[in-house]
Amino acid sequence: MSAAIHGALALALASPPAEVIGGYRDATELREPEPDDGEQRVMIGGLLFALGLLRSAAGVAQSVTMTPGRCQQIYGKGVSDRACSGLRTYGFVSAGYGGLMAAVGVGFLAWGLVSRQRYRLWQQRRGVIAAPLSLPRGGGLMLELRF
Repeated sequence: MSAAIHGALALALASPPAEVIGGYRDATELREPEPDDGEQRVMIGGLLFALGLLRSAAGVAQSVTMTPGRCQQIYGKGVSDRACSGLRTYGFVSAGYGGLMAAVGVGFLAWGLVSRQRYRLWQQRRGVIAAPLSLPRGGGLMLELRF
């Protein structure tokens, strides 16, 4: 007899708990997981975008100032055309790198702002809910608070 009770108890504990009638949830179970607020992506995107624009502007400025006439004015008549050409090429590469960095920053900004909007909508859904309540003997107002 004792073995049968122990077997039934082990079977009851091993099976998943039955759902509560009406779809209610346990007090410790959250209604839905909290979505990401996107603040880190917005910050990273803003930084990458700003630094990318600065790098692009510096690259363009370097490319413009390293034209053969201006390069000799800045570094003197003894500078070779090859050195000026190399610095000008570095300016073009730097401007391209800055443009790519700014484009990645825009992508991160967009991703973060979409996440932020989803988070704000989620916050609106989980606040105070007021709804009419109708009972067989009358009615009233039902308030639901979600934390």
